[in-house]
Amino acid sequence: MIPPQATVRRMPGLRPRHSSARLIFSHRPPLSRPHPFTHKPQRQSFVSQTPFRPQLPFLSQTQGRLPLAIHLRQHFIRLINTNRREQYKRGLFRGLKIALTSYAIIFMLYLIDTGIYQEEIEHRWPTPPEWSLKSRWALRSAIALQHPNESGQVVTQWHNVYGYVKELLERLEDPNIDGKEIKEPAEGGIFIDGVGRAGFDVSTKSEPWRRGYFQALMSAAKAAENLEGFMTDTKQRVTAKAEYVHGPSNPNAKTLPGRTNAVMHEEDCIPAAPPAETFYMKILTTTGFTAKQKIDAALAYADYLDFKGLGATAGDMYTWAMDIAASGLPYDAARVVDTTTGVLKNNGKDAASDNLLRVSTALAVHNAKIGDLSTALAIFTSVLKARRSLPGSAPPKPSQSNLERGNLPFDNFVQKIKNMFVPSVYPSDPSDGNAPPVRQLGSPCEEAGLMTYIGEILYATSSRETGLAWTRDAVDIAESELLDIARQTETLDTRDRCSQCLKVGVQNWRTMVHNLITSARAAEEEAVAQSGKAWFGGASKAAKKTSERKRWEAEEMIIDDRSERMLRLTNDYSVYKPRGGLFS
Repeated sequence: MIPPQATVRRMPGLRPRHSSARLIFSHRPPLSRPHPFTHKPQRQSFVSQTPFRPQLPFLSQTQGRLPLAIHLRQHFIRLINTNRREQYKRGLFRGLKIALTSYAIIFMLYLIDTGIYQEEIEHRWPTPPEWSLKSRWALRSAIALQHPNESGQVVTQWHNVYGYVKELLERLEDPNIDGKEIKEPAEGGIFIDGVGRAGFDVSTKSEPWRRGYFQALMSAAKAAENLEGFMTDTKQRVTAKAEYVHGPSNPNAKTLPGRTNAVMHEEDCIPAAPPAETFYMKILTTTGFTAKQKIDAALAYADYLDFKGLGATAGDMYTWAMDIAASGLPYDAARVVDTTTGVLKNNGKDAASDNLLRVSTALAVHNAKIGDLSTALAIFTSVLKARRSLPGSAPPKPSQSNLERGNLPFDNFVQKIKNMFVPSVYPSDPSDGNAPPVRQLGSPCEEAGLMTYIGEILYATSSRETGLAWTRDAVDIAESELLDIARQTETLDTRDRCSQCLKVGVQNWRTMVHNLITSARAAEEEAVAQSGKAWFGGASKAAKKTSERKRWEAEEMIIDDRSERMLRLTNDYSVYKPRGGLFS
């Protein structure tokens, strides 16, 4: 064995004599010689079991595959080197930049689309220029939602309409926003039992401001009518009928259709809108509205009361409307109308005002609903005579450009671009309704509507064929007037009224003829059954009944054919509409 070496200390400044010499420093204790009897030589192994060999994880063998989390934790540092780290940073930055750019482009496209839509409905329904931007936005959006066919909607979302007008009314009645110079009618305001506070004094405001305020109140009233019986969940922002609200008063509430996870609780719900009379009475008690505007509110409220079955209360409201119309005449109203019944006198000297004609017509419809057909017929005939005796006005000039070139494929796109650069023009002041109207484009449609009512009453009370003749003439007049409107003007309101009149007339005509066919078939079967028992004349009587049935069937075929042609005149026409979809 090699003898143990002594510890050698290195002297400072002392260098080895030869460059190859090495100094070995060892602090290990001397090795002891093994005992010859207790030492057993180990078997030589080719695999070293030295404990000083490093045990690296990627060199060790494991049973099966490691979990992904452990594998990534062990190899993450080895995989993320400097080059890859820079590559990942560049990729992450590039992806973030693309995502932010895409979101910015989508947001800008949404803003552009919203701006084009707002300009389009602003030109369709102009708002008062003196209002703030937010108030004008709310008014035109609320009006557009009430015309789903023209605003690209399927149905009217009345809770959205009320949401717009509620905020709008708060702004208009706030002196610090858009309600400057409005006054209370008395100190502290007037409160009506069951209705609320009465209207303000807006006589100092401009006519566009008052007209826009009236439109907001009428929109709120219409929304309140359609939201009667609806509840709004303030937490979930859901509006539904009261039958879907869970609570002590309704433990077996229905599940919301299409929203199985949403449950409306009674403690979180409030009425979707106040009663409609709140807004109608505010219009009627506001100082500054014209007689026509107040009559519009009174007639709408009376019609709503008729719908609810409150005929007596509706009659009182019609009386109020008649008083408003009579008070605007420069002479005694008794000279032109019986204020009790609503029948116009037509003395040939004094002409009835537009307000009187409208109130009398509405009163006739009310009498027809409650069953007083004789009074209703008298009012309808007197109003029809008064309208036919009105003086005429110069017809509007036709739009030659549209007639000559027709509608081009890009007209809609060009119109949208034009709306963005050409500001909308607010319409001039309308009439207050206290003057007699004049015959103008659309007046024959008013007469056709009256003739439709008269024909319906005559068909139900006296003569079926007479009532059918009145209805047939009404359809002819409405169809002819719609043709003139399509050629001379693009006024949508007049076209809407004539379209509605034509649809009602055709529907009544079809119903009358169908009932006559049913009666003729029954009479024919009875005549055929009696012909075998009669001594003479039975066959001729049966043939007469058969001829009558064929006559009405032929007229029904005429109605079907004309319905296809008249469909193109109404606003409901579309090239994608199936055949017979409107009047069937």
